[in-house]
Amino acid sequence: MIKIDNLKNFTNSFLSLISKTSESVCLKVDENKIYSVTSSSDSTIVVFSTCKQKNDIQNKINLNIPDINRLTRLLGCINENNIDLTHDSNCIKYRSKNIRFTYHLLEDGIITVPAVSIDKIKKLTFEHTFNISKEDILSLIRGSSLMTDADKLYFYVQDNGVYAEITDKETQNTDSYTQLVCDDFKDKEFKQMSINFEILRMLSGLRFDNVCIKINTDVNVLLFEVEIENIKHNFICTTYVR
Repeated sequence: MIKIDNLKNFTNSFLSLISKTSESVCLKVDENKIYSVTSSSDSTIVVFSTCKQKNDIQNKINLNIPDINRLTRLLGCINENNIDLTHDSNCIKYRSKNIRFTYHLLEDGIITVPAVSIDKIKKLTFEHTFNISKEDILSLIRGSSLMTDADKLYFYVQDNGVYAEITDKETQNTDSYTQLVCDDFKDKEFKQMSINFEILRMLSGLRFDNVCIKINTDVNVLLFEVEIENIKHNFICTTYVR
């Protein structure tokens, strides 16, 4: 039995974010959580999403969802906020007095899961940490609407502040938009790093106050962490190498 304690939060903060990276998703379920690993189309952003909750199951199971948006719409038909889903060999079932549905799953091995070791990422030492507010992220997205050809997001330190710049420094005559996103940076200065701007679009649909950004300069990885109640998203971003 898979127990969803807050269906609205599960669909709005968990499934909705996952659906931005992939239509077909493998959700893994154990007795303490539901989690998934997905990636952007160019594999420069890997997303590790976790929903902590108690599930009445004995062994880990894979929910190979062929269309996560369709599943989200089905769950949206349920009026209750605390529900139980039954897992059969090839489907998920929901039963109540008013609503019943059966949603069929794919077999294991059909959906590709990014070959990333989350445990190795967790063991990395991140030398630099700063926070960006949701307001600043939305402001950067508005600024990006003025950039017709820019799809890279650059971070750099100047005068104890972290700046974000939207441009493409590998292409000549590309417009740019720059914004101060952290004015009290206390760590050691790091060299300019660039990542896929798509990360901000992924974050924009979530409800949160701040996102924590951690930087490892040895392997050129940026880790974006967002927590919403019992849900946590880790965005692992590989930097562009010139």
